[in-house]
Amino acid sequence: MTTFDRYLTLRFLSTLFKVLVALVLIVSIIDLIVTRQQDIVRYQIPPTVVLGYYTTFVPTILFEYQAAAISVLIAGLMVLGAAAQNNEITALLAGGISLSRIARPLVVTTLLLTGIVFAVQETYGVRATETHARILKEYFSRITDHSRFGVSWTNLGDDWTCHVLQFNIRANSGQDVYLHAIRDNRIEEIRANRIFWDEKSEQWLLEDGRWAVFDRDKNWEAVSKRITQTPAPFYERPDELFALSKPPQAKTSHELAKDIERAERLGMPIQEHRVNYHLKFAQPTLCFVIIWLAFPFAMRLRRGGITLGFGVSICVAVVYLILFAVSAGLGYMGKLPPPVAAWLANVIFLTVGIALFYRTPT
Repeated sequence: MTTFDRYLTLRFLSTLFKVLVALVLIVSIIDLIVTRQQDIVRYQIPPTVVLGYYTTFVPTILFEYQAAAISVLIAGLMVLGAAAQNNEITALLAGGISLSRIARPLVVTTLLLTGIVFAVQETYGVRATETHARILKEYFSRITDHSRFGVSWTNLGDDWTCHVLQFNIRANSGQDVYLHAIRDNRIEEIRANRIFWDEKSEQWLLEDGRWAVFDRDKNWEAVSKRITQTPAPFYERPDELFALSKPPQAKTSHELAKDIERAERLGMPIQEHRVNYHLKFAQPTLCFVIIWLAFPFAMRLRRGGITLGFGVSICVAVVYLILFAVSAGLGYMGKLPPPVAAWLANVIFLTVGIALFYRTPT
């Protein structure tokens, strides 16, 4: 590493840190004033809780709102723009050093940053998201959610399928239950008024229903018995059946992959979750992709200063977020394969960035 490499890298990292802190503070202050101020006053939330809320909100700002990648672009434009304005890059080019060689330290640095962002996202990011959700639920959401929805679970233990017309996920209980299992020579069918998870016995219990068996050897005549309360004929726990209801940001990529595999076995729709799995790798990679746009823009806008560089960064970020939202949305709807939906925006930006980089006048 040459003296200029160290100089450029240190300036970039210093500027990146300042921009990251600034963006996190800006988003946090806006969220505080616009979204949380009334709740804090209304519910008299302690300052320590508010501090914990915004501390655990940082990973959301950095990764979900793409502040980390935007900061890389802003820092790159500021540092490279200043180097171009001060004729430092011109001097290097005149000395026979190519633009590719000048770009190498920042490209390597952002590649390392991509790995760091992914590691932080998989560790602190997961824990912070869980804590943030708990604080939000405990202090900022005082209205209990009693919403009910229908659920269906297929390929359960012993080949059972279960349909619940109205289910309350907070209480782990539901009403209007229908279960059935098709055997070689019989069909079993259960209709019950209620199903709920019993923490003490760690099993699902059925209440107020009938269990019927249709036997082929008996000309499909039904033999039924009344149910007052009995264990359900499957053993899957609520955390298995509702694993995919937990947001992907609160899971590591390995945990999400296991949940997707389990959900696929249970016959649940998993297209959206496959897209989210690939996004766990695609989103951190944007830090490496976006630096390729900083070089050509900095060289072309060297006279514009910080204001123009910041404006360009915002425009690029908006274009990326729109493209990202469209491709991810098409992936969720099944119009694009999950890997394509997750990586399309990155591939387009990287292609455009490299093309502009090699077209940059030197």
